[in-house]
Amino acid sequence: MYIAKVIGDVVSSVKYPTLTGQKILVIQPMDPDGTEYGEPLLAMDQVDAGTGDVVLIVDQGSATRQVLKQEYPTIRTLILGIVDRIDMSKGSPR
Repeated sequence: MYIAKVIGDVVSSVKYPTLTGQKILVIQPMDPDGTEYGEPLLAMDQVDAGTGDVVLIVDQGSATRQVLKQEYPTIRTLILGIVDRIDMSKGSPR
C-alpha cells in the first residue's frame, strides 16, 4: 500500500463496461511526510474519497484482482482508505 493525495476527478461519458458506474480520481503519490513524487495516476475510488483527501492506494494487479474479484481488471490502481493522520517518531525510516 502507498499514500497519495487526490488532486482531481475524471469525467467520462463513455467507459469500458467494467468501469461503468465507477468513480475515477487523479492521485499524486507522496511520502508520509507529504513530499510528492512521481507522476499523477488514475485510481478507482472504493471509499468515496474527494479532492484534497490523503488516501491509501494499492497499485498492483494481484491486489486489484482480489478486491474487485475480476480475473482481468481494466484498472490497476485502487483507493482503499482515507488517511485521518500519520504519526511517525523522529528518526523513523522512510
